[in-house]
Amino acid sequence: MTEATETRRIGDPDPRVKRLNRKRLLITIVVLLMVAVPGAFYFSGAYDRWQDGRSLADTCRGSVDTSEIKELLGGDRLRGHDIEEDEGVSPRAGRLHKCSVGVPDGGSWVSVALDWNPDAAGPLHDFGGFTPYGDVGMAIPVGHGWQGVMDQVPMTNDLVAMVNVPCANRGSDARHSSLIVTVQGNAMRSMEEAVQRARFARTSVKTAQNAAKAWGCKAQTGSAIDRVPVNTAHAEVKPGAAKGTCTGISTTVRESATDPKAPIENCYLLPDSGSSHYRLSAFYGPFVQALPAQAGYGDEFDPEQPSGHKGSAFWASAECSSGGPALYIATSVPDGDRILSPDGRLAKTALKEFATRSAKRHGCTDLKLP
Repeated sequence: MTEATETRRIGDPDPRVKRLNRKRLLITIVVLLMVAVPGAFYFSGAYDRWQDGRSLADTCRGSVDTSEIKELLGGDRLRGHDIEEDEGVSPRAGRLHKCSVGVPDGGSWVSVALDWNPDAAGPLHDFGGFTPYGDVGMAIPVGHGWQGVMDQVPMTNDLVAMVNVPCANRGSDARHSSLIVTVQGNAMRSMEEAVQRARFARTSVKTAQNAAKAWGCKAQTGSAIDRVPVNTAHAEVKPGAAKGTCTGISTTVRESATDPKAPIENCYLLPDSGSSHYRLSAFYGPFVQALPAQAGYGDEFDPEQPSGHKGSAFWASAECSSGGPALYIATSVPDGDRILSPDGRLAKTALKEFATRSAKRHGCTDLKLP
């Protein structure tokens, strides 16, 4: 029996060296891949997109509908984050939750504030305040079966929408019977365009629908939105020509389109022959109880009385088929720097016409007038 031995000629490479070199080469390749792949992932923008997606999934429990926000804000990327209550711009805004989605370093954003119905004063403040003696813009109905209104914030290009979502599964829970979702958009482009305004409305209602699911509210929602009424906040209508919220009022007005689901309606009476400039407003659902909490309104009317007259304000009320009351109020609004003498007869007559039509439209009866 002969023993096999490895023979190697002089000058042949040592196999052990070859194996060591191969190991070194493999280690070098692995190290390069470990450095190059993450680098490529980062510098290609994939890491930023991954971070964006992760932030949006966590923002407001993922309820913000981002399918059209890039078109609204004019950016290619979106980053979301939740906002602590003490960081809120508006008092009480987002009592339940608040978040923001925006273009990174772009300055444009969309914020979402969520409130249960007892905290409706916060959304009411965000939407425009509705303090007495002020032109607070116009509540334009979202329509399509949604209990929502939208407006362009005075003095800015921002849009704001407020959607009340009744919870079918919380009828006995008075404190959580509906979810109020307020959406604001800053630095949007071409918001006067009908396409952009409809896009904002769709973003708002889809976000409201998602938020209702996230917070356990089986929502009674509307249908898809293809378009919304035009912005008539600054369009004057000649006496007798009103066809919206000011129908039947004989003076020059500013009005919006009507909708039986709109939780807020506005009609402005413009100065005419020295008459006072009045604002007529209708409030339904959770906003009836929220109004007295607004600054200044405590001195303007007595919410314990179904109708009345105090100072330059008149108010009326009705009972609605939804089981809640409705509130109709007329307050004087200064004309620029001029403080006009209140015309009580004009306000009372206009409020009667306004409240009667609005109550009928919303299925409310037992109207009590001052």
